Amino acid sequence: MGVRFTEKYQIVPAYSPIETTEAKESVFVALKNAQWVTFLLQTGALLTDSDDAILVTVVSATGNTTNANDTAIPFKYRLSSELGTDAWGAITAGTTAGVSLEATTDKQANRAMLIDVDPASIPALDSDALYVYLDLATTTITSGAISVAAFIEPRYPQNSNISSS
Repeated sequence: MGVRFTEKYQIVPAYSPIETTEAKESVFVALKNAQWVTFLLQTGALLTDSDDAILVTVVSATGNTTNANDTAIPFKYRLSSELGTDAWGAITAGTTAGVSLEATTDKQANRAMLIDVDPASIPALDSDALYVYLDLATTTITSGAISVAAFIEPRYPQNSNISSS
């Protein structure tokens, strides 16, 4: 008997839970064997002013480190309802400018954000891209806990999946 979820999907801790005031990048996810990539971003408590914000951008890259040629790409996302409930917001388009999660905007602290990336759409946006990652800009944040996990639907699911990093 197997574990269904982990045989159909690769689950990669992409950014460990941490309280931070610095901009961060998640780990880089290789696109080569990915049928689909979903990032799960979770935020903790944010303060109550508009300065406490996290700008979330999906970025494609040619290598597994950041460089000047990295390209911001559009994506789809859903924002969870408040902590302890199971409702999700509408599927929304995220642009290359990213999406800002702010403490003062609809109480966006203590939320989860599901971010979908279709690897098949990336070559038209960045023909050299081999990886995708989340850029988390926190230039004005006073305090905020964040974590990221990547759920990868592999082209060839199996018990021991091909590496995605």
